Amino acid sequence: MLQFPRLPVGYFVLVLLFLTTQVTISGTPTSQDPTPSPDKKAESQKTKASKKKKKTVGQLPYFVISPSATSNTISAPVTVQSVEVSPSTTTKSAPVIERTSKPGLVQPAVVAGELVISEFRVRGPNGANDEFIEIANVSGADLTVAGGGTGYAVAASNGVARCVIPNGTVIPNRGHYLCTNSVGYSLASYPAGNGTTATGDATYTTDIPDNAGIAIFNTSIAADFNLANRIDAVGSTSEANILYKEGTGYPALVPFSIDYSFYRDNCGKGGSITTFGQCPTNGNLKDTNNNAADFVFVDTNGTSAGAGQRLGAPGPENLSSPIERNGSFSVNLLDICVAAPSPPNRVRDFTSDPPNNSTFGTLDIRRTVVNNTGGNVTRLRFRVVDLTTFPAPSGIADLRPRTSTAVVVTVDRPPCGSGTSNVTVQGTTLEQPASQPNGGGFNSSMSAGVVTLATPIANGASVDVRFLLGIQQTGSFKFFINVEALP
Repeated sequence: MLQFPRLPVGYFVLVLLFLTTQVTISGTPTSQDPTPSPDKKAESQKTKASKKKKKTVGQLPYFVISPSATSNTISAPVTVQSVEVSPSTTTKSAPVIERTSKPGLVQPAVVAGELVISEFRVRGPNGANDEFIEIANVSGADLTVAGGGTGYAVAASNGVARCVIPNGTVIPNRGHYLCTNSVGYSLASYPAGNGTTATGDATYTTDIPDNAGIAIFNTSIAADFNLANRIDAVGSTSEANILYKEGTGYPALVPFSIDYSFYRDNCGKGGSITTFGQCPTNGNLKDTNNNAADFVFVDTNGTSAGAGQRLGAPGPENLSSPIERNGSFSVNLLDICVAAPSPPNRVRDFTSDPPNNSTFGTLDIRRTVVNNTGGNVTRLRFRVVDLTTFPAPSGIADLRPRTSTAVVVTVDRPPCGSGTSNVTVQGTTLEQPASQPNGGGFNSSMSAGVVTLATPIANGASVDVRFLLGIQQTGSFKFFINVEALP
């Protein structure tokens, strides 16, 4: 493998199964701090870089490239060892969750592991009542609620139910149910399905204290809130009631009123910015019955609040939201007649654009997304599950996903060499709120707005899309996304 002076080797991976390639973003490394948070001293702290040598991604192929110092594109690869891995030729079963066994439940309608708390927060920019609790169905099939009393209760560690998922509610496979505090919830306009937003499927008005535990039970009867009836739980290290947490709990937070959330790890690296390689969970949710290992803390300022520091955003999902569908899509190179690191598949623009979190230019990744669901797709978006971003140590790139617009691109498609044509590559939109003035990060979502009820993608059809990443620091990088869609 060729080595270039002062250029560390890194890589880019798109949509878990789909593509593996190695690249280093060139330029002068520098740190670009996000907007100051409520505690400037705490936010100025950065994670220490691991000095371990990065390994190649298993046995998968990679590209070694030489960035041009005078051009706004990446030069052709100097060595190519293989090409892409496409999910269209890969058998993938329904997503499963990594978990160990839990106690059995009294109610036979649901067992531990079929529903999990997938994202939550107990404070936000609107204060102590700016909170939500998201429940995910990971059973492998649609789930109909049939619990004791009136349904499944979501309760805080004071033993008081905050919301109840009513009996008869159908939560789709890989779908979500959302409980929100109607007093202060500030994310009700975050996009969800077709013409819907992330409003609560159920609401409550009683604050959940900072660092308190939360649990979901297969009954709404408070007297039956016990371990036998518990489906899942999450709480901090300061939560004394072990019924409302798993393991030792997640690290207790300094109670800043910021746009944060804890989301269940859907990559398997614990939100590490410096850990490279494929996502161990293949995009599925992680549950080892240890909250500290299973949840990732993010916020829109990269705040050091006590539970790990990384730029990202809350992304609450309800019954109407798009569903993770990695196994039903293939993501191919925009132009399969040239290598992945080469234009028009990937374009490096060195134009500095600090107001748009692109001090060292941008990286533009173009792909063709093919619908293999068996029906029309009316809503399409992509959720960031792993990347290098703030606070990246020296030698690691700091990338900021950002909104892009459609561009017309010249491609050479099969039969290769027979002539070129122009195609329109659709932009993707960084979905807000939460407001992301520093750009996107972990758990951010990017929508393909051209896909709508009026303009669906038919089964077997495709859409060309681009992912635009602002560069705030150069170095080795990674970028993983999940595909989310609605029929």
